[in-house]
Amino acid sequence: MWQFTLEDVPALSKAAMLLGAGGGGGTGTELVEPILRRALREHGPVEVMDPGELPPESLAVPVGFVGSGTVMHEKPYEGSEIVRAIRGVEGHTGVTVQAVVGVAMTGIMAVVPVIAAAQLGLPLVDADGTGRGVTKLSQTTLTLAGIDLTPAAFTADKGSNLLVDGVNSADAESVIRLSMPAMGGWAGMAWRPLSMDEIAKGMLVGSYSTAIEMGRLLEERDRDGLAERYGARTLFEGKVVEVPRRHLGQFPTGTVVVEHAEQPDRALRIEMQNEYLVALEDGRIVACVPDLICVLDQETGTCLTAERVRYGLWVEVLAIPCHPQWRSAAGLELLGPRAFGYDMDYVPLEGTAG
Repeated sequence: MWQFTLEDVPALSKAAMLLGAGGGGGTGTELVEPILRRALREHGPVEVMDPGELPPESLAVPVGFVGSGTVMHEKPYEGSEIVRAIRGVEGHTGVTVQAVVGVAMTGIMAVVPVIAAAQLGLPLVDADGTGRGVTKLSQTTLTLAGIDLTPAAFTADKGSNLLVDGVNSADAESVIRLSMPAMGGWAGMAWRPLSMDEIAKGMLVGSYSTAIEMGRLLEERDRDGLAERYGARTLFEGKVVEVPRRHLGQFPTGTVVVEHAEQPDRALRIEMQNEYLVALEDGRIVACVPDLICVLDQETGTCLTAERVRYGLWVEVLAIPCHPQWRSAAGLELLGPRAFGYDMDYVPLEGTAG
């Protein structure tokens, strides 16, 4: 067990943006960070616990955010949405939760569970269901474990509530995506409370501990530390010379073209669909999903989301190996290149040229 304090906020925010791999509601992370600080000041530090440190009968509610981080700039997070969603799930299921756990370690999704834990005075389970940014709510290790997350409650800023039950996680996502316009573009969410056994079986344990360490390494711009601890590798450094964007289906898609800083005859092409998914040079894969591709502003070290990357920026393209679970056959079926429509096999980052 350890305590999440005000001193940990910057590290979590930086890691959440990095692990978002361009997505995860990253553009709204700076909007919820002040709410996290306020919650910690008002309620004190949050106890972060491994599933094995809680009584086996304890139930933790998975919480997060769904919708557009960009819309959140126009309709800011008020601060009570997640707690109201949790109360909705408790009321529907007839249980009382003893802890909070994150659905995905990315952008806003990584921050709001800590806010909810602080507001409710509950421990935060040191785990999540992705370890990286994902496009769909059904793309979690809980899906790999055959654990459904419904019933689920979704709450918007103006008090509108939606309860989804009787369907699996994938169908629940379809319902909530269709409901997003009526709810104002985004919503806080709380899923079916999970036992400690389900969390140990179906989630990635140690997510918040890892994120805090990653965030501190980012703050120090310690690339050697990121490489040694997490296998991170700088793929490319240069200038963004082209960002053609397309809007196909639910998520913004497009391409980022980066011209090499010292060798202008070299260019890296990054394909994105909400997250950065495939990086190619001369038609050769240098990194691809489910490994993480991250674009950082060279001057500030800030992680750039797919929404904010633009022509003229000087960037560093960093890649990080994903959690081993995503490299299984079932994991690649859910989160590999073909899951996003790319006709290519997964190439592990360690197997590409340095």
